[in-house]
Amino acid sequence: MFGATGEMVIRKATSTDIAACAVLICGHVSGNLEDWRSRFERDLANPQRQFLVATVDASVVGYGHTTLHSDKSEDETTSSPTGYFLSGLLVSPAHRRKGLGILLTIARIDELRQLTDVIYYRAEPSNQATINLHSRLGFKTFGSVERDGREFTLLSLELHPS
Repeated sequence: MFGATGEMVIRKATSTDIAACAVLICGHVSGNLEDWRSRFERDLANPQRQFLVATVDASVVGYGHTTLHSDKSEDETTSSPTGYFLSGLLVSPAHRRKGLGILLTIARIDELRQLTDVIYYRAEPSNQATINLHSRLGFKTFGSVERDGREFTLLSLELHPS
């Protein structure tokens, strides 16, 4: 267990959490429930990813991932750098604005402290709420990157500054 606030708990995901996470994302974006379930099963099994959930009264109400990104080509000046990224944060609408997003983000940062010196995060430039949240946690604007034909603001957090 990473932390608890009253009835809220942040912990590593288990295979029994996969179905609830798939239902959450299907309620947020389009997609097939079984496709999301399969993707989350792969995420959970991948040692280069951290997969955490937020629970309230033992029910999954949010999740967050980390991933290790490997730069594909040195010629791609707008590609993301090689390193660990925070990704895939989602909290159910009924549980937003209660601190779960920031707890999931802090827990993911804590998971990565022993693995890296820098954490990255891609944000849509128009998503000022997520940029502000990450800035409050110490992330700084690092530049911009392109992914899937879209431009993102790239933020970074130095975990062990010299």
